Amino acid sequence: MPKVGRKAEEVCLDALCGSNRHAFPMAISELTCEGCSAEAPADWDGDLDFLHLRIADRIDINGRVLWRNGRRIKIGFFGQLHPLAIDDLFRAAA
Repeated sequence: MPKVGRKAEEVCLDALCGSNRHAFPMAISELTCEGCSAEAPADWDGDLDFLHLRIADRIDINGRVLWRNGRRIKIGFFGQLHPLAIDDLFRAAA
């Protein structure tokens, strides 16, 4: 039986972030049902009120930037990821 609720900071996943202007790869961590942290290849320029994430080529979800600092941001999801979907991502990345 898979362990649900694994610590969010255990795994770093690849993601593709898209906005109305462009798409770029990023690394996400601290993944929870409500959101995640992310690091982009360059500093965030301008405001991204809305973005679309494709996580590990498996899950698509929309979100918004809650805060940013250089290349790091915190993303809040519109809706939630199911805990079993998160656990599946953790198992696949291990």
